[in-house]
Amino acid sequence: MSFSEKGKNTANELSLAEFKEAVLADYKLACESREASLLGRKEVLTGKAKFGIFGDGKEVAQIALAKQFRDGDYRSGYYRDQTIMLAIKELTYQQIFAQLYSHTSIEAEPHSAGRQMNSHFTTRFINEDGTWKDMTKLKITTTDLSPTAAQIPRTVGLALASKLFRNNKELHQYNTLSNNGNEVTFCTIGDGSTSEGIFLEAINAMGVLQVPVVLSVWDDGHAISVPVSLQTTKASISKALAGFQRDTENNGWEIMTVNGWDYPALCLTYKKATELAREKHVPVLVHVLELTQPQGHSTSGSHERYKNEERLAWEAEFDCLKQMTKWLVSNGFATEEELDAISNQAKNEVLEGKKAAWNAFISPLKAEQTELVSLLREIAKTSQSSSYINQLTNELASIKEPIRKDILSTARKILRKLGSEKDKNTLSKWIK
Repeated sequence: MSFSEKGKNTANELSLAEFKEAVLADYKLACESREASLLGRKEVLTGKAKFGIFGDGKEVAQIALAKQFRDGDYRSGYYRDQTIMLAIKELTYQQIFAQLYSHTSIEAEPHSAGRQMNSHFTTRFINEDGTWKDMTKLKITTTDLSPTAAQIPRTVGLALASKLFRNNKELHQYNTLSNNGNEVTFCTIGDGSTSEGIFLEAINAMGVLQVPVVLSVWDDGHAISVPVSLQTTKASISKALAGFQRDTENNGWEIMTVNGWDYPALCLTYKKATELAREKHVPVLVHVLELTQPQGHSTSGSHERYKNEERLAWEAEFDCLKQMTKWLVSNGFATEEELDAISNQAKNEVLEGKKAAWNAFISPLKAEQTELVSLLREIAKTSQSSSYINQLTNELASIKEPIRKDILSTARKILRKLGSEKDKNTLSKWIK
């Protein structure tokens, strides 16, 4: 079914030329985010980073979600949401790699200054003078957490705050904290984490409270290596929660399902879900099915070890980028050659971001390396341990891309060998 058949209202909001431009921009963003995941994994495997976890396979669904994200809305998500952050322009490619390299600079990596695991993002709520920012003019991310499902109970509180701001007129004076409760909290979680007790408790609470939440479950069929059939009742969280579905007589959840490779259906589903949550304060579960995870769970393992050939072949065919490419070509938005050009442009832009992040990270370390090598060569001229010092100094100088451990380890090894108090004090001062 074509997009025009499935979503005439969405298409008619724009002229055909504008609509085509918007759709191709979405495709380019999806390609860019995928390339960031692929390059990120390579950086880990070549030793420039210690661990990586990314959102590959979920790009198209997250772009559809981000289209509904307004100023004042909240994201309470987890470590697969890089495409959402890119789409709402709260993340750059350079920042993705700065975080991967653990660049401990708030200017280079504003989300956590390299202190958190990669793909953890945040929005700063206060100004430097301690005053609150105008929250109604920000697209807000509450700091991502590593423990699975930890974002869910927080979602209850965020959404309940909006309900209170809407229903309690005395709160309307605080118009920089809430737009009278008209914001939505977008919560995301993987299918495996829906088995956590706090998830089920929070689902019940939000259904009772009737709060403005759009909760997306990214379902790629596996909780790391465990198939969903062995993890979730009825092998489907939306089927397991069917009793929470609201009806004409009872409040509850609105439950929607959509395939993660179906771009037009995703756009329409998230539009409907968000309007319902924002206007009626009805919590909505969007169960995004048939997602893939092209690189496996993380850089610590290989999904080929627990997925059979049939599953891997299906994932290759139903990769959301491949399916979006087919849809664009079949609906006449672009030729395969034009889409290849967009993909190549996307790769180049991400590569530039990676290079900029690495240069910003490595340049100060190279300067430290040069400075220490120069100091050690001077010390070696008069030291009784000159041969030992020169050996370690030469080894340090030969490292093309040093990390701080290489530099400080060399300095400390030599410090222990020095006999001269003057040399010891000089080197000790440099280390400090």
